[in-house]
Amino acid sequence: MLESLMLEQEEKIRLVDVAIPLPIQDPYTYHFPSRLADRLQIGVRVRVPFQNRTIIGYVVGNNSRREVKKPKAIFEVLDSEPVLSEHLLRLAKWIGEYYFSSWGEAISNMIPKFLRVKEPLEKPTQNENAAIEKPAPVALRLTEEQEHAFSVLRKRVEENHFSEIFLFGVTGGGKSELYIRTIKETLKQGKTAICLVPEIALTEQLRLFFIQHFHDTLEVLHSKLSDKERSEAWQRIRSGQKQVILGARSAIFAPVSNLGLIIMDEEQENSYKQDQTPRYHAREVARWRARDLGAVFVMGTATPTLETMHRVSNGEVELLTLSKRIDGRSMPEVKIIDLKQDLEITKRLTIISSRLEKAIEQALAAKGGILLMLNRRGFSTQIRCLKCGEVLFCPHCAVALTFHQEEQEALCHYCNHHLPIPKLCNRCQNPLFKFSGIGTEKVESEIGRLFPKARIARLDTDTTRKRGSHERILSKFRSQEIDILIGTQMIAKGFDFAHVTLVGIVNADTGLLLPDFRSAERSFQLLTQMAGRTGRGKEKGTVLIQTYSPHHYSIQFAAKHDYTGFFSEEIEKRKNLQYPPFTKLINIIFRGKKEQSVHEQAHQFRKWLEAAKEHQNVELMGPAPLPLYRLRGHFRWHLMLRSSNTDLMHAAVRKALEQFKRKTGVYLAIDVDPLVIL
Repeated sequence: MLESLMLEQEEKIRLVDVAIPLPIQDPYTYHFPSRLADRLQIGVRVRVPFQNRTIIGYVVGNNSRREVKKPKAIFEVLDSEPVLSEHLLRLAKWIGEYYFSSWGEAISNMIPKFLRVKEPLEKPTQNENAAIEKPAPVALRLTEEQEHAFSVLRKRVEENHFSEIFLFGVTGGGKSELYIRTIKETLKQGKTAICLVPEIALTEQLRLFFIQHFHDTLEVLHSKLSDKERSEAWQRIRSGQKQVILGARSAIFAPVSNLGLIIMDEEQENSYKQDQTPRYHAREVARWRARDLGAVFVMGTATPTLETMHRVSNGEVELLTLSKRIDGRSMPEVKIIDLKQDLEITKRLTIISSRLEKAIEQALAAKGGILLMLNRRGFSTQIRCLKCGEVLFCPHCAVALTFHQEEQEALCHYCNHHLPIPKLCNRCQNPLFKFSGIGTEKVESEIGRLFPKARIARLDTDTTRKRGSHERILSKFRSQEIDILIGTQMIAKGFDFAHVTLVGIVNADTGLLLPDFRSAERSFQLLTQMAGRTGRGKEKGTVLIQTYSPHHYSIQFAAKHDYTGFFSEEIEKRKNLQYPPFTKLINIIFRGKKEQSVHEQAHQFRKWLEAAKEHQNVELMGPAPLPLYRLRGHFRWHLMLRSSNTDLMHAAVRKALEQFKRKTGVYLAIDVDPLVIL
């Protein structure tokens, strides 16, 4: 009897909190059976009963809340050691709290797929870098500006405490060389480094550069890795085999030990923001990790976000500047082509203006590489009946379908709905259709007609679906097997092709027309980055920008390579309108297949927000239909909160969530610090 009572008391004490990877607010408390006591550790995975099923959760702490009546017992411990460190568990908790996901959802987002199912940790294997012959690194002489910047970066690494630095460098200014040298200084201190880049294609290009310097210590992470490859890479990092991590957004969660440096290249890129729960931004996660561990956080770009430059101007971030290109190379000459004037002269709408056509002809004759950018894929962006004017729309998304000539089909770029081009109009049975608007596929067709002897390729999401296709196309362009490369914004970032002498922007207006307060900023960034792809070799580069809005300030400042001028004008507009960086935003999105239910829940949520006392210092906007009102078969409404006080906004949303009773078929998503509101 006494032994039974002692055992009962022992069992009561052994309670642990388990984070469940579902949208529930708090961890669940479970009983840890004595038979598993020797495996009880914070950070291990456990198999637990949850409602009417079993699920894999994560032990995040000993129970510190009130007594739990009849807690369910843990079935199984899946690990002999923690899969995540206490630092990463703290990070996941912060992500859950700030971005309104559960702790368990945040943890699941941080680990590879093989750890989300019942699989044991395996001994890590070596990666393919060991099989690659290590080329000798080229010793580069630093410019005076680079020398100064590097001396500061080296000092910050040696100081062994948190610091945040912004490396403001013109395109071609030598940022990559500073990244390499700063990582080497970090390794000398016995610490590890993470370098983030925005695009998969850019990851592969930098991998070849990084291998020259880091070889066996380098691990590359990106979304194109298979589940097996990702799990093996994760294991190598976790075991300490790899000390330098290069990758896209999710690489910020690499389980490195003794992290001393995080680098974020092209910090302005939208791809650093995840569009699914948890909707985190890698920049904020990187800053949190660096601060928590006393590491150095370096951001670099020629076109920083207004939020980052505002923090720099306020003295919150240390500024280092590279104002000149290396080897004394001049910035490319940028010319603006007014398409309205071209229309008056030619009396017809053209994809390639006469000036751009002539420039392409001259560049081809001189054996120079040519990049043509249009940030819209497909052949035609609208399919319209010539008789009644009916436009072919996606039945699920209420957006116009795009004609893709190669497949001879109409495609929705949001849900991938596709269908053959109809023979007759659904409305009037007319057999004739007009294909209007242009995409990269149509540009490719037109360039092929104008320059039949040129070797042409296209780089967009349609041509890069197969694994390795990015690098195959870029490798051919790099070796000058391709004369003209046509692409979307994929070709605008980071690529260094010395033979490129001409860059053409086919239509600079596409980004300006979006209903978003950041449209001018994004247009300036894209044009500036695209202009930076030329003039990197011995020959001077030229950039031609085709536009119907030649006097727009974002285009004018981009043509002058003048970020400071653009920032001064745009920051005043943001201040007057009280948009970020002067305020913070939270976007709450409701979606569902029943329009009335979505509408009702959005309005009800506003009432709950108004009932929270915190809302008095928070501006509520909406609810209103999103610009893309119907997407993938769901109707979409949203509410916006705006305030300079993030804590008040979070508190108001949390109180509203406590009252929220979701109707069947209505889904809610919360986007903190949204970048796109479409």
